[in-house]
Amino acid sequence: MLALIGLCHGFNTNTRTVGQNTFTDNQVLIEVEQTNQYGIPEVKTVAVKLSKKHMELGLNNVWNQLKGKQVSIPVFVGAWASKAGNAGYDLWLSGEGKPLNIQLIKQVQQAS
Repeated sequence: MLALIGLCHGFNTNTRTVGQNTFTDNQVLIEVEQTNQYGIPEVKTVAVKLSKKHMELGLNNVWNQLKGKQVSIPVFVGAWASKAGNAGYDLWLSGEGKPLNIQLIKQVQQAS
């Protein structure tokens, strides 16, 4: 299990069509800071998908209540490949699907 730490933007539903099939993705949006290939921090919004089981348990409401708060969300990576030759990964809510109880400590950089 991995943990994403960032600002919660709550629950979101996204509908997409592939060929003749329509899919609905239920997801939690988390704003995270990542360092790019040049060493510069960038802010990105990452979607973490909820499984059918997590939706049935009402975890979408749990994450919606945390909108605007700093959270740690448990995730696992699901890799995929398409028949068209594309590949990628999705982040999925992991375990019980509830926020992790961790304490964040910011490091203060001292000027030399």
